[in-house]
Amino acid sequence: MIGMTKLFPYEAIRGGQKDFLGDVEQAVKHKKILLAHAPTGIGKTVASIAPALEYALENHKTILFLTPKHTQHTIVIDTLRNISRKHKINVTAVDIIGKRWMCQHHVEDLDSREFNEFCRAKKKDETCIYYNNVRKGKLTDKAGAVVADIRKTLLHNEEIVAKCSEHKLCPYEICIEAGRQANVVVCDYFHIFSPKIREAFLGKLEKDLEECVIIVDEAHNLPERIRSLLSVNLTDFTLKMAAKEASILRQSNVEEDLEDLIRILRKFARGMVEEQERFVGKEELVKAVEEKTKLKYCNFVASLEAIGEEILKIPNRYRSYAKSVFNFLDSWSGADIGYARILKKSKKLVLSYKCLDPAISCKPVFDAIHSGVLMSGTLLPLSMYTEVFGLDKERAMESSYKSPFPRENKLGLILTGLTTKYAKRSNMMYRKYAQEISNMIENIPGNLAVFHPSYLIMEEISRELVKHPLKKPLLVEKKEMTKSQKKDLYNRLTRMKENGGGILMGVQAGSLSEGIDYPDNMLSAVLIVGLPLEKPELETQALIDYYDFKFQRGWDYGYIYPAMNRALQAAGRGIRSETDKGAIVLMDERYRWANYRKCLPDDYEYKVTEKPGEYLKKFFRDTKGEYSDFYVQG
Repeated sequence: MIGMTKLFPYEAIRGGQKDFLGDVEQAVKHKKILLAHAPTGIGKTVASIAPALEYALENHKTILFLTPKHTQHTIVIDTLRNISRKHKINVTAVDIIGKRWMCQHHVEDLDSREFNEFCRAKKKDETCIYYNNVRKGKLTDKAGAVVADIRKTLLHNEEIVAKCSEHKLCPYEICIEAGRQANVVVCDYFHIFSPKIREAFLGKLEKDLEECVIIVDEAHNLPERIRSLLSVNLTDFTLKMAAKEASILRQSNVEEDLEDLIRILRKFARGMVEEQERFVGKEELVKAVEEKTKLKYCNFVASLEAIGEEILKIPNRYRSYAKSVFNFLDSWSGADIGYARILKKSKKLVLSYKCLDPAISCKPVFDAIHSGVLMSGTLLPLSMYTEVFGLDKERAMESSYKSPFPRENKLGLILTGLTTKYAKRSNMMYRKYAQEISNMIENIPGNLAVFHPSYLIMEEISRELVKHPLKKPLLVEKKEMTKSQKKDLYNRLTRMKENGGGILMGVQAGSLSEGIDYPDNMLSAVLIVGLPLEKPELETQALIDYYDFKFQRGWDYGYIYPAMNRALQAAGRGIRSETDKGAIVLMDERYRWANYRKCLPDDYEYKVTEKPGEYLKKFFRDTKGEYSDFYVQG
């Protein structure tokens, strides 16, 4: 029966979960790609895995479950454990993260490129004991025993690493070996959407995309992530270090050529002030390089590759700047359509070859796979993602599911008279924001979070807010904070919940407003200040122009919709389970406008008001949280 897969591990199916289950069943059965806007609390992970796994086991397919963060792997493995335990079936799964994060050597100080060279050199020289203990011509007995253990036991990646550490084995190689017979492979976006990595990764796993069902979690992140994977940068610092490498090898001609390339970038930047940008044409750089070096561009690039390889032969040398310059210049001569070439002057000169079109990488994947599920709590508008991913519209299934949260547990407000629109920003507007926030704090019990469109705006409003007699301590996210410092901020907020609560001031699209959970009704309210619509940089402008060219929807696809997505991600931090109760306050009158409102989920209801205090007081006082009057519906 549709929506009643035999492998669902729980007795009850909640809310829109049944519809989601049914759509996943239909997608995998009929070779479709399901795009699912599935709100928090619907149980996306189990509702996608259960029917996909049932089909995969019956039809000898492999599920590739892709997530953007390591922490999200845990829930996938736990879900598979529940399914296996409930239905007493053998499921083989392997949880793989980036090779560097699994390495048994002390590689904390190496960046990804340095690590790759380190790993390559260790294997080539046969000096990695962990790799050698896995393979000696063939799989060793010790490695075979651990692989067999992993295949019969569903383990988190941390558990695999610990087991390999005990036996002095390479965890990555063990995961690859176990993955060859796995029903489910849990991995990162880059394993599949970075073309070179995909080819090597699937080759080692002996998997063909045609026999795979792909599930992409938090799929709203995928376009930006792919564009980042396919983009490369070159700085004047990298060129200086590459010139030093040429000097070490006594390649004075190449050293002079690299110094000439620095002069070329400086010439391109002549007249630019700090933080200013300009487009650079492909042939503009090629011509300048050939005139300066008196070499064909391809010959100059080849000379850098040779320098890089020689540098990497030096003992304990795991990075070559010349190789980095080679990689950039080799990419620079690539495609024009779907890319932008930009020079930015900041503390250093940065020349970039920016990917604008995620379909360059993901369309070949989605065209090849057996079927797929792309899911997120903010995958709106669905039609945009179908187009941006380059999906075949005959295969695409677009479905939006209702939130499982009881209507009376959520209060939504849109405040008028406030905006962070660039032309209307002023000290007076920041004071007005601070006054409204101060007034609302009086009627919100426990913790609340205020997420801003930028650090600059947050600083301006915070400066005004501290002038008010606040009854809760203020915790402010800083741009320069490390990951551990932000975690400490989060922990402090957790402790404040039982002592009257605190106020978290953060930014939209930051680590505290996306991809982090606030469980057990940790936040009573989330206030969204403005929209994260800054003056477009050249990359954003190029994206707008490109989407105008491709879809005639440049401003929407390249600017407005991504900003709304970031705002809604932040807004969703408040209510994380069906028992939570909270308020979401959108503090910008533009949320009323049709072009922005259509990005709100269908079941979002918001009261438009100038007096939020009255609604907040009634909502938090009333056990049912009942309120009425006129609502803006998405």
